[in-house]
Amino acid sequence: MFNNPFDSFHNIVAEAKEEREQLDRLLTISTPRERLLVAAIAVLLCILSAWLIFGSVARSLAVDGVVVEKRENPPGGGRSVRALVWVDSGIAPRIEAGMPVVIEPDAADGETLTLGGKIKAISAAPFSGGPAASVPAAPVSLYRVDIALEEGVDPGSLAGRKCRIVIELGRQSPIALFRMRRS
Repeated sequence: MFNNPFDSFHNIVAEAKEEREQLDRLLTISTPRERLLVAAIAVLLCILSAWLIFGSVARSLAVDGVVVEKRENPPGGGRSVRALVWVDSGIAPRIEAGMPVVIEPDAADGETLTLGGKIKAISAAPFSGGPAASVPAAPVSLYRVDIALEEGVDPGSLAGRKCRIVIELGRQSPIALFRMRRS
């Protein structure tokens, strides 16, 4: 600002005034477009924080398994399937009857099929033989899951097919989900 001692005082003052005006233009939000941008960012932050507090996120568990049999249920009039799945021993107690489930069988001919339903029952399946039988506290266990299919859903020839089973464990707010992951 005051670098050259031989410059006139008026020139130095004029340069300093120009620098201040440039800074003022950079620091102020004066155009309507800039005000609109600041308002849009504020609205976006309000929506995000409202979703974090009042929104909900579905928690689900996806497991691989094999459909072992298909059944007709005359008393209830519906259809059901039984599948054998490998589930983490810590998560298995959280799975209860009545939870929504989606079955996605492996596509043999490129056909994508999804079957919806609810869990009727889940129980530990006895596993005999092999090296895993000697491990008393395995992290993953074999479970038998009975699934009642939705009305009008035809399971077709699912018996013996590998499938992916997605179980909805529940819904919770996103902020509760973040708190759970920290601990």
